[in-house]
Amino acid sequence: MHWSTSLTLTALLLAGETCQVVALESEPLSRPGIARVQLVTEVSAIVPGKPFTVGLRLDPLPEHHTYWRGPGIVGVATRLDWTLPSGFKVGGMIWPPPTQVLMNGIVAHGYKGPALLLTEITPPADLNDAEVVIATRASWMSCAVSCNPGVADLTLKLPVAKAGDHPPRDAAIARAFEEVRDSTPKPAPADWSFTPRLAAADRITLTATIAGLDPTKAKTIQLYCDDMQVDSDEPQIVEILDPEKGVVRLTLVCPEFAPKSPTALSGVLHCPAGWPGIGSAYLEFSAPWPEGSYPE
Repeated sequence: MHWSTSLTLTALLLAGETCQVVALESEPLSRPGIARVQLVTEVSAIVPGKPFTVGLRLDPLPEHHTYWRGPGIVGVATRLDWTLPSGFKVGGMIWPPPTQVLMNGIVAHGYKGPALLLTEITPPADLNDAEVVIATRASWMSCAVSCNPGVADLTLKLPVAKAGDHPPRDAAIARAFEEVRDSTPKPAPADWSFTPRLAAADRITLTATIAGLDPTKAKTIQLYCDDMQVDSDEPQIVEILDPEKGVVRLTLVCPEFAPKSPTALSGVLHCPAGWPGIGSAYLEFSAPWPEGSYPE
């Protein structure tokens, strides 16, 4: 399932009409290049020991974009630095799949429209306060022809229900959150393999064996790298090595400022026609570099 910006945005807009009744949100702010930045959760109160989700809503101005966790050779990934009450635990950010974006003609990885980035937070089981405050400092980059770095301090005041209670949830925001979760890249099955090699000082090959891959649809595979090992602005060459076994090879260009001794090549592989058997066009992978690939 490909993430639908329009559907998620519609859900959020609908949620905005009801959030004063059920859901909780921080004050919406605007910044250069950003029409709206805001925290929102579908819960009306938190329950001790029960995880809940907070979303960062980041709506760029028309023709602007923000960046994925691996932005490519330009841009800066969105970041959240949390300040939580004692005993609260925060999980990693849940990122919708990226698309290619252009920063003044340079290809990068990000979001052309509104982005909704999720974080799961778990309160302690012995929480006795009537209300708690969670806060984060959000930082991002919004770009079009030029770039606008942005920072905002966002706060949510959360009522605390009793253990075992089931406070009402905002249905529209819950749908938007679920859509993001459904869109996230799926893990590779155990029988799929990925092997990176240094083909030259400035070239990487990634050979993948993917059972059931349709070779007629494999030419459109695109790699979104987690870090700067791959130049996002250079074409990626896809070769079909064994159509019956589903063996393909991507040839990738390294930028001059690539990491010197990475331990793995990781990120997201996009096959617009969909990957076989996983119900998604996006695949999460991490391939360790063979020993000796980057000698000290």
